[in-house]
Amino acid sequence: MNVIYLHGFASSGNSSKSDWLRRQLDDAAHEFFSPDLPDKPREAGLFLDDYLASFNGKAACLIGTSLGGFFAAFYGAKLGWPAVLINPLADVHDLTGSAMGENVNFASGASFILDQADADHLYAMSDAMQHSDPGNTLLLLDKGDDVLDYHKAVARYGKHARTRLFDGGSHRFEHLPESMPEIISLL
Repeated sequence: MNVIYLHGFASSGNSSKSDWLRRQLDDAAHEFFSPDLPDKPREAGLFLDDYLASFNGKAACLIGTSLGGFFAAFYGAKLGWPAVLINPLADVHDLTGSAMGENVNFASGASFILDQADADHLYAMSDAMQHSDPGNTLLLLDKGDDVLDYHKAVARYGKHARTRLFDGGSHRFEHLPESMPEIISLL
C-alpha cells in the first residue's frame, strides 16, 4: 500500500517525523511518500488535487499532522482512503486567527503570506467535510498539545474515527512508537 505523509503548516516533507515514519513503513508491503506541500494552504490544496490523482486506482493511506491532518481527513473522505490524523487541525479559525499575514517556513526559512484566499479555501474544504463520511480513520491526539485544543479534534473527527488519546505530549506528538501497531492495522 502507498503511504502518503502530509506535513503541517510551514513545515516540510523532510522532517524528523516523516523520516521516522519512512523507516517504519517503507518496506516490501508499503511505499512511503512525503511530498513538500506548498506553504500557502490554497496552493497546497491545489497541489494535492493533482498529486493524489496520480495514485488513482492504487491502494493508499494518508497520514497527516496538524494542517496535514486536516488535509488527510478531507482527502481521505473524498477519495475513500484510510487516514491517520495526528494532532490535526479541526477548526480552521485556529490557523487563520493566528497566522494571517507573514509567516516563515520552519524548514526552508522562506517567507510567505497567509491571505484571505488561503482562509477561504480552507473554510470551503471544512464546509465540504461536514457532509462527508471520513470512513476508515484513526485519530491520534496528545492531550498536552500546546498549539491545538485536542477537544476540538475529538468533537470534529472522533465520532467517525478510532480515537486514541495520550496524556501529556505536545503538538509534535510524542507517542508515535506506541501508535504504530494501530497505524499498521489500518494499513
